[in-house]
Amino acid sequence: MRTAKHTVFRLGCSSFLLLACAVACSAKAPDPRTVRGALGAMASALEARNGALLFRLMDQRARHAMASIVDARMQARKLIESDYPQNERFAAVASLGDGAEVRDAAGLFARRCAEPCMRALAEQIGVPTSEQSDGEEIVVRTARGTTLHMHAGKDLAYGLVWNTRALNAEREQASRELAQIRENADVYRRRRALESPRQP
Repeated sequence: MRTAKHTVFRLGCSSFLLLACAVACSAKAPDPRTVRGALGAMASALEARNGALLFRLMDQRARHAMASIVDARMQARKLIESDYPQNERFAAVASLGDGAEVRDAAGLFARRCAEPCMRALAEQIGVPTSEQSDGEEIVVRTARGTTLHMHAGKDLAYGLVWNTRALNAEREQASRELAQIRENADVYRRRRALESPRQP
């Protein structure tokens, strides 16, 4: 399932490299409990193309949504493969999308944020020049002229708001579809029980 695209600002890579260098040269690891620290960690992760680390620096709400999507899709896949008629399984599993093809939320993120996505994010991350509260989020202006939205999770670490709204909607859809697949699977099980030859 496709997710919403972010605006990409193409203003060169000097600020990104400056931020990444500042992080790499610092004796202390960047503290993601600050906006500057979280952006510094993202710059390092993007420069190294470290998808696993980058995933942990995304908005906690988006990460939790992806975890729920994968859980729902994997449950649905198991029900389809065990209870649906053989001739319906392939199409039913295919309809579940990439959430049924990975093991966890980090794997789903890796599928959806490959090199083009990382390159686009790298073009947006820069040294923060101002921060402003906007409800649950912080609007950050950077030296590159970009605008980012950050959100502090329950662990107080800031994460980049990344397709959060779309992922929450997808989680709700995956939950609804799982409920329907459970009902279908139950119908198929009962049908098989009725059609099974009775023992004398």
